[in-house]
Amino acid sequence: MNAPRSVYIFANVKKRGAPDAARRLLTRMEDAGIRVLLEHDLAQVLGRAGSDFPESDLILCLGGDGTMLAAVRRLQGRSTPILGVNLGGLGFLTSISSEELDRCVDAVLDGDYRLEERHLLKARITDEGNEDLELHALNDIVVDEGTFSRRAVVLRLSVEGAYLGTFTADGVIVATATGSTAYSLSAGGPIVYPGLPILLVTPICAHSLAVRPLVFHEEETLEVENLLPDVSLKVTSDGQDAHRVGPGRLIRIGRSERKVHLAFVGNRPFYEILRTKLNWGGIPKDR
Repeated sequence: MNAPRSVYIFANVKKRGAPDAARRLLTRMEDAGIRVLLEHDLAQVLGRAGSDFPESDLILCLGGDGTMLAAVRRLQGRSTPILGVNLGGLGFLTSISSEELDRCVDAVLDGDYRLEERHLLKARITDEGNEDLELHALNDIVVDEGTFSRRAVVLRLSVEGAYLGTFTADGVIVATATGSTAYSLSAGGPIVYPGLPILLVTPICAHSLAVRPLVFHEEETLEVENLLPDVSLKVTSDGQDAHRVGPGRLIRIGRSERKVHLAFVGNRPFYEILRTKLNWGGIPKDR
C-alpha cells in the first residue's frame, strides 16, 4: 500500500485515553505532511475544526468494535479503508491495542498495512411485496420483540423461498462471518473464520432443543415472518440502528451490495486473536 495523503480520525471521545491517542496521531501525521481531518465530537475536544466523513485515503478509528461499526455505518458503502485501534477490552475489528499505537503509525506512514474486503448484510423490510426500508450491517441483523418485557415471538423462516421451519424464541440473529464472534457467539452460535462467504442464522433462546444455528451461503436470502398478529418486531443492524416492524410484514436478509475495506497492521493470525481475547482452548486464569 502507499502511504495515505489524507487521514480522517474518528473516535469515541467517551473512551478513556481516546483524546490523548488522537493528539498523538494528529501530531505524528501532521509532522509527516499528511492532511488530518477530525470527526466533530473529537474536534471539539481537541479545539480544532471538525469535518463530516470526507473522501480521505484512510480512516483511523479509536475506540472499540462499536466505534468501528458506527464508522462503517457512516461510510454508507464508500470504499475508504478503516483501521481500528482498540481502546477498550474485547475487540476483533479493532485489533491494534493502544500500546501498539506508535507501531501502528509507523506502519501507516510506510504504507505497510493490508486491506481485507468484507461484504455487509442487508435487511429489506417489505409490505405486500413493495420494498420500503433497508438496513445494512457488518456484524449482524437481529430480529426480536425488543421491548422491556422481552416477549417471545413466533417466527417462520424460509431460505430462497423454501420453507425452513417455525419456532418460538426471543428472536433470531443473522450474522456475517465477521460478526460470528459478536452477539451470535453469546447466543450459542459457532465461531467462523472472517471473510468466509456465509450467512449465519442463530436463534435466541429457542423454546425447542431441535432449533440450532445454521450456516448458509451468503448469496442465499433468509425470509423472516412474524406469526403473532398482535406483536410488532424490532429489526436492529449492528446494535445501533433499529426499526419497528408491524405484523404481516416480511423481512428479507441477505448479502448487501455494500462492502467495507478493513485495514490491518502486521500479520496476526485470527486464531491467535481467539486465544488471547476469548481464552479459547486455554486454562482459566484462576487455576
